[in-house]
Amino acid sequence: MFSIRGFEEKDVPDCAMCFYESFFDCPLTENDKVFLRDYAQVLAEKCSFTYVAEQEGQVVGFIIGHYKKDFDRSLAKRHEVKPHYKAWLGCFFKFAFGGYKMSAPFKAQFDLFYKKLKENGKDTPLACDCELMALCSRKDYRKGLGTALWNTFRERCAESGVKSVRVFTDTDATYTFYEKRGFKLVWEKPYSFGMPGKSLVYEYNL
Repeated sequence: MFSIRGFEEKDVPDCAMCFYESFFDCPLTENDKVFLRDYAQVLAEKCSFTYVAEQEGQVVGFIIGHYKKDFDRSLAKRHEVKPHYKAWLGCFFKFAFGGYKMSAPFKAQFDLFYKKLKENGKDTPLACDCELMALCSRKDYRKGLGTALWNTFRERCAESGVKSVRVFTDTDATYTFYEKRGFKLVWEKPYSFGMPGKSLVYEYNL
């Protein structure tokens, strides 16, 4: 059974491992872990709100919501967790100039992840009231974790007056999770970098 609560700064290391387990499977060095913690902090703090799923005192997943300016400018500018702008800038510049010294296996996997992320470009129809991102540990797949996080997210959106939620994903991810919960595919595009697979956008209307 999972309990859902608001994100706190102390959750950053656990959220970093959830992020890792969602997308990567290579061994990690300490430098890799430092990058993951910094990246997870930016993810969790930069959006409008973040919830975590906890089991026996361990954070095993988190979900992030970002209100869009066209929906509500004041909500889009508000962060429920204290923003750490200096830390965000530090993470960006350190990553851009190779300061993290990531291991070759992890960097290769992260570079592929980043290529897919960049597919969410100008031609991607992400016009919506709220954008969603969810990350869970692999060992808790198919145990109700994603559903618990999504239900809390959906309730939050309903309370805020959100009418549409969109999520960017791809055919290498668990996109069927969204299909089973009523999301509709609204956009798809083959990867532009020569790898088999597609980028996808799903929409849920409240």
